[in-house]
Amino acid sequence: MIHRTPVITRSNEIYERAKKVVPAGSQTFSKGVTQFVEGFAPKYLHRGKGSRVWDVDGNDYLDYIMACHPIILGYADPDVNAAVMEQLELGSTFSLMNELEVDVTEQLIDAIPCAEAARFGKNGADATTVAVRVARAVTGREHVAYCGYHGWHDWYIANTDLNSGIPEFAKQLSHSFNYNDLDSLEAIFKAHPGQVACVIMEPLTILEPKDNFLHEVKKMAHHYGALLIFDEIITGFRFHFGGAQALTGVTPDLATFAKAISNAIPLSAIVGKKEYMFALEKTFFSFTYGGDCIGLAAAKACIPKLKREKVPDHLWTVGTRLKDGYNALVASHGLEEFTSCIGYPCRTIISFTGQGRYDELEMKSYFQQEMIRRGILWTAYHALCWSHSMDDIEYTLEAYDEVLGLFRKVVDSGQSLRPLIEGEPVKPVFRKVADFNSYVTKKRG
Repeated sequence: MIHRTPVITRSNEIYERAKKVVPAGSQTFSKGVTQFVEGFAPKYLHRGKGSRVWDVDGNDYLDYIMACHPIILGYADPDVNAAVMEQLELGSTFSLMNELEVDVTEQLIDAIPCAEAARFGKNGADATTVAVRVARAVTGREHVAYCGYHGWHDWYIANTDLNSGIPEFAKQLSHSFNYNDLDSLEAIFKAHPGQVACVIMEPLTILEPKDNFLHEVKKMAHHYGALLIFDEIITGFRFHFGGAQALTGVTPDLATFAKAISNAIPLSAIVGKKEYMFALEKTFFSFTYGGDCIGLAAAKACIPKLKREKVPDHLWTVGTRLKDGYNALVASHGLEEFTSCIGYPCRTIISFTGQGRYDELEMKSYFQQEMIRRGILWTAYHALCWSHSMDDIEYTLEAYDEVLGLFRKVVDSGQSLRPLIEGEPVKPVFRKVADFNSYVTKKRG
């Protein structure tokens, strides 16, 4: 297996320019230097193909980040690329509507249980925010109960520690509850009687619903007069072709989709029952690129391919091998108390628990560093795509075996991890969030 310290000369040169002109250095927080070992990891990627990427210094990596999940088929998928290039020749955005808006809406209605109508945005946060607005318009209420991560807009980010610039009233209208904890949800309804417009939640992530949790959430929301919104930005077309709602049998009133819908060409959608969706005729959701044809053309090519190639089935197959293989390796090294692979096979997370001996972020940083050294771009989760082959998985397990072996030696020697990290350790994204909202978790499943 290749062991290398990546050359990051060009990456560092570009970043020096960026620091002078780009606030925070990056357009997307999770792609910035705080989420990778600064001084060791690459900073800028140049191109990708299938399951692999190349940075600006020419280093190549097997990628498990997949641009933060939207790459569902693989980088530069030929069918999606062909559809985009064909549409570019026709035009990208027009002065009137385009038939693609109807074509893709009909595809979504055919695929998603709750979908009877759809509207489009460009980012996941567009869709989740308009879903909340629709719920407020329908119910005449203002408060929101949420569980999970839902984007950068005021209504959600107000109650994190990155809320500078957000009005105080926004903090008072949104309330987090914990997954698999109905009491924490009901407490919100009781504290704000007749005022909660909706329950918006990620239906599935690293935790499996217990005791019919999703069914009970829907029942409780409707009992108190609120709409149920599933944020399927990650789960849509990944966990199941019809989303988590098709997998679990729980149909929400509204749902939001993005990422996998178009293999990373920007597009998002809100879908739902007509009786709620047509509230959009009375509340404003309109912007120049709402009917942009590039994302719609990509989705029109991507959605049928996901079904034709049974992409979610492939993700579960390779993901099961990766998850089971990692946990078997952990057991073979006697490290069960420190780490495990958790979550649904199609999208898993490596969990770290320091047991009072190690800082979890340092553990993540050390593993990330050593995986990068072995040619794997990694940040403690596996965003699998159709292009990830079983050979990729076996290579990854070989790398994990080596890295777990190194960590075993650290444990046995009583060493500190910090001197072994060849740069600055990664930092948390949010510090003031509910348990379920964090992507770096201490939970063991």
